[in-house]
Parts: sequence; C-alpha cells; structure tokens
Amino acid sequence: MSKKSPILGAILGFFVLGIFYSTGFNKQGIIAFVGLIVVSWLLSMFVSPEVSVIVNLVSAFLGYKWVNDHNASIEGGGEM
Repeated sequence: MSKKSPILGAILGFFVLGIFYSTGFNKQGIIAFVGLIVVSWLLSMFVSPEVSVIVNLVSAFLGYKWVNDHNASIEGGGEM
C-alpha cells in the first residue's frame, strides 16, 4: 500500500464521492457515502439546499481524517 495525500483526500472528500479515495471501496466507505447522501438530501428537502453544504464540509473532514489514519497505519506497519 502507498501513502495518500491528506490535502487531496480533503478536496475530493468535499465532493462526497472522494470518500472512496480515502477508504477504498470497503464497507466503511459505502456506509459513509450512503449516509452523507441521505443526510444531504433530507437537509435540502426539509431545511434549505444551502444548508446541505454542511454535509460537504463533514465529508471533506472525513476524507482528510481517514487518509491520515491510512498513512499512520502504513507507517506503523499495522492494519487499518
């Protein structure tokens, strides 16, 4: 496995599909993707479409955090 860029993880994470960059196509990434899409849809339908930007910010944070976790597991030699 190779290290990933945290900045790229955050930028791609802002566009919710970037979650797959940081986690890969595993259960954690799929659950996060579906959950963020559902929350974004609910916010835009019942509150305001502008408020759904919060979901993009959360997604960017998760992308950054999970890439750092991935890199730490590579440096430590452990499994994610």
